[in-house]
Amino acid sequence: MKVYASDKIRNVVILGHGGAGKTTLVEAMALLSGIISRMGSVADGNTVSDFDKEEQKRKFSISTSMVPVISGDVKINVLDTPGYFDFVGEVEEAAAAADAAIIVLNGKSGVEVGTQKAWEICERFNLPRMIYVSNMDFDHANYGAIIDALRELYGTKISPLYLPVKNGDKFVGFADVITKKGYTYGDKGKVAEGSVPADVESELEGYRDSLMEAIAETNEEMMDRFFEGEEFTEKEIVDAMKINVSECSIVPVTVGCSTSAAGVSGLIADIGRYFPAPCERKISGTD
Repeated sequence: MKVYASDKIRNVVILGHGGAGKTTLVEAMALLSGIISRMGSVADGNTVSDFDKEEQKRKFSISTSMVPVISGDVKINVLDTPGYFDFVGEVEEAAAAADAAIIVLNGKSGVEVGTQKAWEICERFNLPRMIYVSNMDFDHANYGAIIDALRELYGTKISPLYLPVKNGDKFVGFADVITKKGYTYGDKGKVAEGSVPADVESELEGYRDSLMEAIAETNEEMMDRFFEGEEFTEKEIVDAMKINVSECSIVPVTVGCSTSAAGVSGLIADIGRYFPAPCERKISGTD
């Protein structure tokens, strides 16, 4: 069995409102990492994380379960938590053990009470976090409205990394805010480079400008270069993003559809790219 050094480990808790799609996301992550050969579903009671008889009967998570997800040379210990408030003790225990969090948000329902509770838990434990907006395949999933609602609650630290691309009502790909490139989804969430639609370009530029401004605040040298109109390299952006995410001054937002695994491979890569390893976390003890 391969042994992973602490710098190659990410301990990540999955948080969110009940029914937002946390277990389905974990199932998609397990599929893409090769742990399973086909996705189960909560409705069928055959997911890897909801293995308890009561969970299968009730069709929702009751206790926290851990699923190891391998991405290249990084091992992600994913903690799938219950979304219903009756089991908040399980959620807080998982958050205390984790080094970072993914807040799952239902693209159809938008920001819910459980979303805000998840944010409060991250604040209490000082957890770096990302927001994953799922169910982008639903007709009425409004990504722009969700970003506006999140920024109204939490300010400009909310930083979209991707914009969904739709063909009519169908979710077909995304535009990358950092690289300004477009991508399309294939089978099992596989990604191929495409183009950025004209109706997405202006929105993409606006989100990128605000992200570059936030990154420039990492240090004085980058701030000076930003005001001089100099472009940052992709490596500089990624390195600065990791610092900002670890300090909770930037909260990236990603998009996807967990049932088809679209967008999940990008989320897995971003976990390894931006979240801190256990050896990089500073924890203050409590009496």
